[in-house]
Amino acid sequence: MKINYSCVVDNKERYLTQGWLWANSLIKLGKVNPANVWVHFVKGIDDEYINKFVNEGINVALIDPYGDKKYCNKIAQMRNDKLKDADAIILMDIDMIVLDNFEDTLDFDYINSKIVNAINPPIEIIEELFATSGLTKVLPDVVVELNQGMTYGANFNGGLYFIPKKYYAAVQSGWEKWAQWLLKNGKPLYDAGKEANIDQVSFCMTVHENNIPIKYLTRLHNYPMPFQFGDADRIPYVLHYHTVMEEHKSNLIKVDYEPIGNVKKAIEIANEFITQTEKTK
Repeated sequence: MKINYSCVVDNKERYLTQGWLWANSLIKLGKVNPANVWVHFVKGIDDEYINKFVNEGINVALIDPYGDKKYCNKIAQMRNDKLKDADAIILMDIDMIVLDNFEDTLDFDYINSKIVNAINPPIEIIEELFATSGLTKVLPDVVVELNQGMTYGANFNGGLYFIPKKYYAAVQSGWEKWAQWLLKNGKPLYDAGKEANIDQVSFCMTVHENNIPIKYLTRLHNYPMPFQFGDADRIPYVLHYHTVMEEHKSNLIKVDYEPIGNVKKAIEIANEFITQTEKTK
C-alpha cells in the first residue's frame, strides 16, 4: 500500500524551520521514501529554501493562501491531484517530529485520527453550528483525555489525518464547503475566540455529513508535548511539540514537567535528531 505524506509550510521563520525538521524526521527516522513526501509552500517563500527539499528528492508544490489565509491553508493541499496517486494520504502539521514508521498501525477502511486533547472548541459551540447548518450528528460524542469532557465524534486534533483514497473526493469537497460556510456563519467560534478551529470543525462536519467511518488513533500517533500524561506504552511514533520550543526560547523540545520512561526517551531521540539536522542544514 502506498501512502503519500503531506504538509503545508507558511512563510514565517519558525515554520520554515519546522518544515525542514518534519520532512527530515519523516525520511530519516520514519524511513519514508522521499518520493512519497509532499511539501506545499504558500506562495512567496524563497526559491533557495524550496530547492533544499527538491535536492532531497522531496516533492514540492506552491499553493495560494486559502480561507482565513492562516489555519485554513492546510485545506488547499487537497487540491493537489498528484497526492491522490496513492492508496491513502497522511496530512500532518509541521510542528511534529516523526520518530518511527507507523504505517502498519493504520486501517485503510477508515479515516484515522486522534480526538482533540481538550474540549476545544466547547461542545455547545459545535452543537450550535450543527443546528444552524442543518447537519445531522451521526457519530456518538467522545471523552477527551485532558479534562474528561465530551466532544463531538470526529472532532479530531488536526495534527495528523489519515485519509484512504476512497474518501479523498468527499473530504476535499466537504472540507472546503464547510470551511467557507464557517468563515461566513461561524459567529459562535469567533465570539469564543476559537476561529483557529475552523479547519478542525469543518473537517468534523465533513465526516458527519458524509457518514465516513472513522477510527481513533491513540496519543502515540500524535503525542502532545505540552501536556503531562506520565509514561507511554512505547516510544511515541510522533511528537507534536506545538509551541514548547518558542516558549522555552530553544531550538530543542523542552517541557514544563519531568518526563519519564518512553516519553523521556522520545524527547532525547527528537532532540538529538534536531541537533544533528541543524548542523547539516
